[in-house]
Amino acid sequence: MTLSSQLNQILPQKFFGFIPLYIGVELILAVAIINKAGGVYGILSIITGHPLNFWQWLYNILAILVLPSYISGLIHLKNRKNSSRKISLACLVYVADSVLGLLYTFYFLYFWFSREDNNPTADPLSQRDNNIADAAIPPSSSQNSAILASESASPGRELFLTLSGTIIITVIRFYFTLVVVSFTKGLLKQDSLNMKYDDGNTYDDEEQILSDGEGIASKYKKYMYDVEMKSKDVLRNFFS
Repeated sequence: MTLSSQLNQILPQKFFGFIPLYIGVELILAVAIINKAGGVYGILSIITGHPLNFWQWLYNILAILVLPSYISGLIHLKNRKNSSRKISLACLVYVADSVLGLLYTFYFLYFWFSREDNNPTADPLSQRDNNIADAAIPPSSSQNSAILASESASPGRELFLTLSGTIIITVIRFYFTLVVVSFTKGLLKQDSLNMKYDDGNTYDDEEQILSDGEGIASKYKKYMYDVEMKSKDVLRNFFS
């Protein structure tokens, strides 16, 4: 059994079971655009003096780089002439972005917990003063129990909320990825049928870029056209 056939068994046919996939993809791309737009603010945080390490810089830069593909996919989602190749590129980028996002999630969790372990939350001098005061005025047994309970419960509760939130977000992102892949597969299938009935003569206005136009803007559009067509061919071969 190939990977494509195994994937078909888990691909959703409706968004959350009752919403058409294209509406789900619209929402997913819109959320992704809002999320990746935060990469701009991440880069600009250097102005406020907030320190960023190499991996945080890389994450924000990648967020900015993938933003155009999401915007283009959302804009051309209902455009029959070029939606298949636009969505194909957005789909591949979204899958790669999901995998990279998962790796970064593990990294930031490690980074966060390592900082919690290496940086005490209280100043040793102030802690010493508190200990002296506690020695001078011993708390009652009930007060002592409440203090110990709060000190022990707080880190455990924080750990639970962090891990549970991470798991929920990861599951949602995985489901969103399946929705985008499922919609792209159906779109490519419909595109193949259209080409078959149109004798392969589907007209795309941007195909003229391959032969016409000069300048940096035209070269960039031609380059993106080639990338989108290659993405379309890659997914078509994978689903076939």
